[in-house]
Amino acid sequence: MTTFEDLDLADAFGDDFSSQEQPVRRRRGLISAIVLVVAVLLLGGGLVYLATASTSSSTVADIAAGEAAPALDSPQGAVDLVSQVGLDGTGITSASTRYLADTDLGRVYLGTSTNGKVCLLAVPTGDLPTTECAKPRTDTVLVLRPDDDGPGVAYVTGDGEAPAKADGWHQTQPGLWVVAGS
Repeated sequence: MTTFEDLDLADAFGDDFSSQEQPVRRRRGLISAIVLVVAVLLLGGGLVYLATASTSSSTVADIAAGEAAPALDSPQGAVDLVSQVGLDGTGITSASTRYLADTDLGRVYLGTSTNGKVCLLAVPTGDLPTTECAKPRTDTVLVLRPDDDGPGVAYVTGDGEAPAKADGWHQTQPGLWVVAGS
């Protein structure tokens, strides 16, 4: 009877105990690291682009609200006051409102928001107010037209582009343009 001790391992299992070629090692760790670095660089570049683009998107500088709309520099009179109900939810400070005109949208006021923007406010009788606000600039145009074919009001600061007269807009006073509904 033969036991394992009697057998030569080379006879039992063959005599090819030489070193085998190592299989090709995949470099997953290196590839993952390279992909991660590229992703971080792309994300960082995108964030830097967004940060610089948002601060330099306009060549027109912000100005004081009174420079954009001289009516805001005049003292507030009794006609300029808007009820608190008319200002609720608009973000416009009550001490800043100035009456402009009565239009088809209601009484129209100019004011400033709590964060310094110039705002156009229309307060209709028996309805909710509508408002539009923008940063005060020399080319600011504020337009209130709740319905596409309804009445509208626009306030245009110094260098702003006035609405087209061909579309029915007409100027009622410096900076204020209105259009009747169709």
